[in-house]
Amino acid sequence: MKVKTDFLRPEELATLKLRSIYEQYGYKKYRMGRFEEYSLYAKNQSFLASENVITFTDLDGKLLALKPDVTLSIIKNSKAVRGMREKLYYIESVYRESKESHTYKEISQMGLEVMGDVDRYTIVEVLALAERSLAQLSDNYLLEVSNMDFVTGLMAGMDLTEDQEQEILDLIRSKNSFELKAAAQRAGLDDRECDVLAALPGLYGKFSDTLKRARKLVLNEAMAKAVEELEEIYKIMKALGLSKKLQLDFSLLNDIDYYNGIIFQGYLEQLPRNVLAGGQYDGMVKKLGKHVDGIGFAIYLSEMSRIPLPDQEFDVEALVLYDDETDYGQLILQVHAMTKQGMRVRVERQIPKQLRCKSVYRFENGTLTEVTTC
Repeated sequence: MKVKTDFLRPEELATLKLRSIYEQYGYKKYRMGRFEEYSLYAKNQSFLASENVITFTDLDGKLLALKPDVTLSIIKNSKAVRGMREKLYYIESVYRESKESHTYKEISQMGLEVMGDVDRYTIVEVLALAERSLAQLSDNYLLEVSNMDFVTGLMAGMDLTEDQEQEILDLIRSKNSFELKAAAQRAGLDDRECDVLAALPGLYGKFSDTLKRARKLVLNEAMAKAVEELEEIYKIMKALGLSKKLQLDFSLLNDIDYYNGIIFQGYLEQLPRNVLAGGQYDGMVKKLGKHVDGIGFAIYLSEMSRIPLPDQEFDVEALVLYDDETDYGQLILQVHAMTKQGMRVRVERQIPKQLRCKSVYRFENGTLTEVTTC
């Protein structure tokens, strides 16, 4: 039977395609309830997009929350240990505060997580799946990649207060080179360190070209190792034919208390915000008492609802009309045969108002006769 998918919304079609891809790579579907103990989120508020969480008291007196995040729950419930990997994908809804409307909203997500030993192969596999996921969503996409160890390795050798460090990180994220250099000078850094920091906001673009520029800014072993890892990743992605839509951006930074190493974001041409986000989160895993590594990404399916649907000429291909004398058994057999051919069929006693149909059939004496169009 041919299944028609042209009437599905982009996010609905995406879940069908991506489930197949993830399962090909050995990922198992993760299912969770809508509720989680609030204490999990209260202890890790800085990891969440917003500190506002919907809570309620359960019948047994426990304070529960509508989950605002999936990754935290997966980490909490993971049974992964060193020497193996737990590979999961999910299709879930989370409940977060909307910064636009100042109300809570339900956000549909699809993503995957790997817990356990995260080596370079694992990183490349997750990046490749992120790229393939974007390709399923649109032909016009971009996957931005960074290695946080390049920036944290640079700053590790600097004598900075916590406030100075946070100011510098925020200025890197906002790509403010002028203020960044001024902040570095106020912090008493030497000229070379100030110049390297000031260069970071402009250190983005085509992957191979940006790598060449990054090599010239290396000041220590940690930065050199970060560049070497990116070089190997790019080489493998290029061999897979997945490098054309890759971009390197060293101003892409997540919270350094939770994230490390490779991080990335995905964009579609039709949307103003990123539709995919992911990376390594070893710090978060360790904070929850698990002695393993973690990496994954989430696709914000709700963002895809912003993509306008192409106009459809018809609501259904066939409208079948019947009356009180109809043999219902014969009617359903005829309708079933039409749907097996991939047609969308609606059965009514009379033509509904505003229904757009390609053809109208009348069922009489056990046969279908085309009579008109809607």
